[in-house]
Amino acid sequence: MMNINANRMGAVVAAALAVVRDHKRWTSAIIRAAIEIEKNPYMHMDGRSLMVLSPSDQIYVAGAECQCESFRRGNPCWHLAAARLLKRYDEATA
Repeated sequence: MMNINANRMGAVVAAALAVVRDHKRWTSAIIRAAIEIEKNPYMHMDGRSLMVLSPSDQIYVAGAECQCESFRRGNPCWHLAAARLLKRYDEATA
């Protein structure tokens, strides 16, 4: 399980939501990602990509892209949003 400072992550999420405020699907993906980051203990960030056991019991690796159905259909997915949020979180703490 990752050790995440809730206040710092909240600021990262708020900044991301402000950037995508006119994009409903990205907004939904970011909100879902924030929930999963808080509750899902099965995530590992290696600096470039995020490996996550999804609640659907699938393992995805998200970095520049994702293997999930949503991403394959050309939509934002929460796995990719989570990877980006965690990267920005790490950058904010550096």
